[in-house]
Amino acid sequence: MEEKFVDILEKDEQIIKVMKPNKKRFWKGILLWAAIPVFWPHLILFMVFTFFTLPFFLAKGYNNTYYAYTNKRLIVRSGIFGVDYRSLEYKDITSTSVNVGFLDKKTKTGTLGFVSPSVHGGRPMYFSHVENPYETMREIKEYMESLKAE
Repeated sequence: MEEKFVDILEKDEQIIKVMKPNKKRFWKGILLWAAIPVFWPHLILFMVFTFFTLPFFLAKGYNNTYYAYTNKRLIVRSGIFGVDYRSLEYKDITSTSVNVGFLDKKTKTGTLGFVSPSVHGGRPMYFSHVENPYETMREIKEYMESLKAE
């Protein structure tokens, strides 16, 4: 999976770990969202879009989604029609969070949040549907602390 990030790595940058969202949890969230339109007025049009077109785009989006942390930064790779990268350097991170919702409990997944007020307009960067979220956040934070100690 490391080859997915080769295009944007700097010369002295090394990938520590690459993660993929949990497929089961990813689709559970989509199916829950798709069940809501039963009460919408334009039901037939929405149903055609939801059950025939949307799954294709979402599957493509899932296939392009990867998360990595390197010796310098966090990176999110995503996209439906193309591949987009978003990164956040460790020195810019001011706070972190772990969110485990009710759909995450069965799949033992969660969402990791990283906040930097000065980067990306203050919007958090998320690693969504990550397996073992508490352990993964602990690993990332330990790595960040080891860099500060150097």
